[in-house]
Amino acid sequence: MNRGKVYLIGAGPGSPDLISLRGLRALRSADSVLVDRLVPRTVLCDLEIAADEKVVEWLGDKTPTWSQARINGWLVSQARRGRTVARLKGGDPFVFGQAEEETDYLFKWGISWEAIPGPSSFSAAPTAAGFPLTRRNQGRSFAVVTARMAGGETVSRYPKADSLVILMGAAAMESVVDALAADGWPFDTPAAVIERGTLHWERRVESSLGQLADDSRRARVASPACILVGDAAVPLEAVRSRPTVLFTGLDPTNFRDLGNLLHWPALELVPNGRSRLWFQRTFNENFGGRFDGLIFTDKLGVASFFEELDRQRLDARSLMDIRIAAIGSATRRLGEHGLRPDAVFEPDDTERIREWSEDLAGGRALLVEGTHPSRRLRESLGIHGVEVIHLTLNRVIPNRRLGRTLPDHDVIYFVSPSGVRAYGSAYGVGAFRGEVWCLGEDTQRVLAEHGVGASIVAADHQLASVDLISA
Repeated sequence: MNRGKVYLIGAGPGSPDLISLRGLRALRSADSVLVDRLVPRTVLCDLEIAADEKVVEWLGDKTPTWSQARINGWLVSQARRGRTVARLKGGDPFVFGQAEEETDYLFKWGISWEAIPGPSSFSAAPTAAGFPLTRRNQGRSFAVVTARMAGGETVSRYPKADSLVILMGAAAMESVVDALAADGWPFDTPAAVIERGTLHWERRVESSLGQLADDSRRARVASPACILVGDAAVPLEAVRSRPTVLFTGLDPTNFRDLGNLLHWPALELVPNGRSRLWFQRTFNENFGGRFDGLIFTDKLGVASFFEELDRQRLDARSLMDIRIAAIGSATRRLGEHGLRPDAVFEPDDTERIREWSEDLAGGRALLVEGTHPSRRLRESLGIHGVEVIHLTLNRVIPNRRLGRTLPDHDVIYFVSPSGVRAYGSAYGVGAFRGEVWCLGEDTQRVLAEHGVGASIVAADHQLASVDLISA
């Protein structure tokens, strides 16, 4: 019998781009995927992995919850059919997980397996937030522990170290504080909690051991969260000198230089069904014969285009003899698909647009956009004689999680008018009480309509300590 193989893959603390390269390759090769409940529901889409060609089970969707025995049985049954199986786990497979039970069961049935490490939340969440677990002249040791035993009973004794990292303790904060105090930790010991580290809706609370439970309750901290006690609960001075920025856009990658970013997206992506149906029909009806040029405006447009292409079992060969252009950030993503654009320009680069348009000799171009039509670019291409058809394979809607209590922040940053409107609808004037920054004039104009003065701050703007914004 041809037996398959099981990969136990550590997905990291939550942010999809923290998975290892080895883990990504194994996940792409898998025929069947079992996803842990703590892994974000969007992980496969974010990693540009087409889920419709795989058997995918999401443990977070299961009611009643799958038992460990059922998980073990599923892994074996899939592998015995000759399939490559990915068991995608939050954090690292062997840090407070059930990987040992799973490997024992796989071994019992003679199934090959491989464990692929991932960053555990105990180190990744503090590091991403600027809390070093060790320092050269202090905090030379730390211990990692859970606040609860396997049966749910809270821990009464903690190990000795300069710092403690306590997982699974958000719902037992008072018990954690009481146990540490009884163990000799002073109430003025630095303490902090990081909720949903590296993920959307992250919160950070700095406090002391004696005030930690009250401060966390006031901030409405919930699981999953990482509690820091001791030297590790003191952030870097370089972190303290930067403003905490509540970022409301979809992708914070190019905005991390602005300060200590907390990602609270105003909008969420949903597939544009009508555009995807048009895409499918167009590629089935001689795409190359209908378009002379193809323009990608951003990396989201590139990702969704090739995701849809892959779904139709097509690849870059479908684009032969078509001239390709890219707007700035889309260039790198095209390279990941083995394509080098014939031209790279910005939406206001009229000279380069004119040159590219002349190369098309008055032909037709498909403008592939992430979510919003690029009106300025479209008009400029039209002026130079190019017939433009625009395609947005996704659309945005107000994020359905908006409305939860906003975390403490110095600045709120908006990237689009629709993001401003979504926050205004969810929070009213409460969303705009502090300093407000935005990406462009259109967003600034909509903020003004809400009675809010905002500064236009570029994505690559780096702040010195003297720029610190008062809360």
